[in-house]
Amino acid sequence: MSEKVRAGWHFAGMTAVLAIVAGCGGSPAMRAAEHGDWAALRARIADAHRTGKLTNAEATDLARKVARREITTAPANRAVARVRDVGGCARELDGVLASRMDTHDDAGAEAAWMRIDSGELGLGSARSYTGDTTDAWRAVGARGLSRKKDTQARLAAMGDGSPRVRRAAMRASAEADPDDATDAEVELLATVARVDPEGIVRSDAVRALASIGGEKVVGKLRDLWTNGDDGVREAIAVAWSSPRVYAHGGAAPLRLLVAAEHGPGAIEAASAAARRKEIDPGIRSSAVALLARTIVSGSRRDRLHAMSIAPLAEPDIVEAFRKAAKDGSRGSDREMEIAAQSRLLGSGPDRAAAIQVLEVRAGEDTGRMAVNARSALASVGHLRIQAWIERDLTAQDAWVRLQAAASLGALGRAARGAPLLADADPEVRTRAACTLIMASRIKSTNR
Repeated sequence: MSEKVRAGWHFAGMTAVLAIVAGCGGSPAMRAAEHGDWAALRARIADAHRTGKLTNAEATDLARKVARREITTAPANRAVARVRDVGGCARELDGVLASRMDTHDDAGAEAAWMRIDSGELGLGSARSYTGDTTDAWRAVGARGLSRKKDTQARLAAMGDGSPRVRRAAMRASAEADPDDATDAEVELLATVARVDPEGIVRSDAVRALASIGGEKVVGKLRDLWTNGDDGVREAIAVAWSSPRVYAHGGAAPLRLLVAAEHGPGAIEAASAAARRKEIDPGIRSSAVALLARTIVSGSRRDRLHAMSIAPLAEPDIVEAFRKAAKDGSRGSDREMEIAAQSRLLGSGPDRAAAIQVLEVRAGEDTGRMAVNARSALASVGHLRIQAWIERDLTAQDAWVRLQAAASLGALGRAARGAPLLADADPEVRTRAACTLIMASRIKSTNR
């Protein structure tokens, strides 16, 4: 028997489920995804799961097809949202995003912005839209104004009537060569940080100033701190430890901040300072103390904030997590307990005990706290909770369903989240597709 005939017999004997393989665009599942026949796709995936033969690679190919369809067929009032839904996997979907740019609307501009961030669209190409008549595309153009020769155009964009364009100009300023920054740019950024009507633009202006750095910038930041709102102060607090600010006078206000302040800005500043070994030991010590103190006895909001960003490498912070975990348990504050135990998964001596506690919490109910516990366990590859996570795929809460897809990806079982590719909610379909695509970047066990 020839090898060709033998291969033909083998193919004829394969099940329909295995026809979902990469590149097999004519398979029933692929056709269902391509035509948006979600009922048929749901049935095909269910068949594959019953036989246990849908691999991660096959699910990823299916996810690509679903994502492409959602981006290209979204109604006008949801088109921008659908493009944003694939932000995490923009590089893998660059072809469809490039095609979406051909439609000169807000969604096309969003696709262009994502391609810039993924490195697939060059700033030179972006600059060609600087003079566009629409805000969204003019923002794409402003995003590319990072060269020295673009300084005047960048400053003009900072005063544009559209907040989107102004934000893009701030981003371009932050990414420009700081040694090319002029006094005029520093002055204008400081003015924007003080008076722009949009809070996010004011904070972006502070971040741009921090990237420029130098003594003059430090002076401007000190002035802005006096009358700045919470958002601006938080951005300034982080700026004090940035290299070009810290080295030119930022150390003194950073020292005072972590020694005497509290709240979101101080927490962010302390986390940044505690992570940088080049920061003065005395400042780092105060930063660690602030974080540990906040984790144990701050306001509930501040405790959760500090828990999410505090570096685990510091012994005092690890001890604070241990105390917070016990206090949360005794006080029946499940969110606090789960947040602390989730971080203790990263501490070798505490990991086994944290897994035990989180297993109990993960199995208690179907609420969001249990989902958080399951997600934490999935992040460390704890396969014993896979069945609970798969149960979440049918939850009424869309957030819970999407968390399940992400957790299955973390476990190396991304294909088990494939039912969400046929979800009734287009946002869930698109985000789940992106989750499966992102999971494919990591070598995982097919199941």
